[in-house]
Amino acid sequence: MEYKSYCTSFGEPYLEIASLVNGQSVRYALNEQGKYEAEVRVTIQAFQGDSLINKLDYILGSEQFKDSIVATKPDFGDIQNLQLPNGEYLLQFSVQDINSTAKPNYYADVAVMNYPHNDISISDISLYKNISKEPKGDIFDKYGFSLDPLFYGYVPETMYTLPFSCEIYNTDKLVGNEQITVKSYITCFETNMMPYPQAIYVTRTNAKPVVVTLGEIGIFKLPSGNYNLIVDVLSKDSVLLATNSYFFQRSNPKLTLTLEDINLVDIGNTFVNQFKDTAQLLEYVRFLYPISTPIEKDFFIFRMKLIPMESLQKFFYAFWIKRDPVNPEKAWEAYLEKIKYVDREFGCKLKQGYRTDRGRVYLQYGPPNSIIDSPYDSHSYPYEVWHYYYCADQANVQFIFWNRDLVSNDYELLHSDKRGEFQDPFWQIKVTQRKTPNYNFDVREPEDYFGGNPKDDWFMRR
Repeated sequence: MEYKSYCTSFGEPYLEIASLVNGQSVRYALNEQGKYEAEVRVTIQAFQGDSLINKLDYILGSEQFKDSIVATKPDFGDIQNLQLPNGEYLLQFSVQDINSTAKPNYYADVAVMNYPHNDISISDISLYKNISKEPKGDIFDKYGFSLDPLFYGYVPETMYTLPFSCEIYNTDKLVGNEQITVKSYITCFETNMMPYPQAIYVTRTNAKPVVVTLGEIGIFKLPSGNYNLIVDVLSKDSVLLATNSYFFQRSNPKLTLTLEDINLVDIGNTFVNQFKDTAQLLEYVRFLYPISTPIEKDFFIFRMKLIPMESLQKFFYAFWIKRDPVNPEKAWEAYLEKIKYVDREFGCKLKQGYRTDRGRVYLQYGPPNSIIDSPYDSHSYPYEVWHYYYCADQANVQFIFWNRDLVSNDYELLHSDKRGEFQDPFWQIKVTQRKTPNYNFDVREPEDYFGGNPKDDWFMRR
């Protein structure tokens, strides 16, 4: 499923929900016409508190076959709209194979609709596998094009361009008949810096009630990693009027950082020249691991001990000049203070603070908004639940760390609902196995007990 928020020309917000079912993953049964057909029931409910605001309930039907064992069963899907006024909603999804005895799949998410009538706003950003100027006459035709959606925000190495679209509302109400500039560009998720100057797409158009932006950005040289696609709306005087972003992941394993790339960096009269001890500089470089991009991690894991001192200095300087072009030394010093802090708070005899899971999360995402510390639960291993109102690009995120050895200060990450972090569906069972081991893999939640419960602590901030 892919769901994006939009707004009509009359100022009515809605969710556009695209559903695509793998034709090989469902069961086919005889229908009234004597043919084999798969059917999937989709139910989507939008709640505010305990109030149901709106819902969709519909059936997705597959292509029909005379034979149930046909080799190729194509995917099938649909696009539905769910109208919702401005506000924040809890979305509850239920997807059930009607011809199967299996239980429905459930999923929940949060949606925010924010389209003011008298201010500029931008719809959600959609990514595509490709854009064709010839409409196919199917559900993925839009804006006069055939748009093949890219589900999950995952961009494989086979894609050399990144097609995208979004809608911009009410520019005419703010700037009249003047032109606006729509600037779309890619930034590294960890650094907020552009990976290279060509990762940008700029268009100029007249202001109007709805401006559709449909473009492509070249990503052939975009390395593997986490990124944001950002869309800015600018006035003719380059004043930022509105902005929106979309998180995606890129896989491009053949593109690597080389020693030749590093040696092009100029470090004359820079702060890295004060580093003369190779062992000390190597340790400083290791400090960078929690906030490094995947391509940077790959470089210093496999090459760092083998390169000469000057190349090590160049790597270190290039790292910080990307993050703060104005004052890279100040950025490094501020980060070093965080390293010292996590060493005091999370370090232990066998492991420095930045090497621990809590230290890494703190350095990568910053301090949590709240921490629930439970060192003396009667049935559980000592654990901590960290909660973030906003964690990078995701709202309402939690991490749970546990201490299995009961002695050291080294709490390991057990589970998180942050995208890209380690997730364990059996975390509730594992953390409560201190006194009552459970070997039944069908059980994911422990029985309630007096004196505490990690489940309550996890859901408290929800």
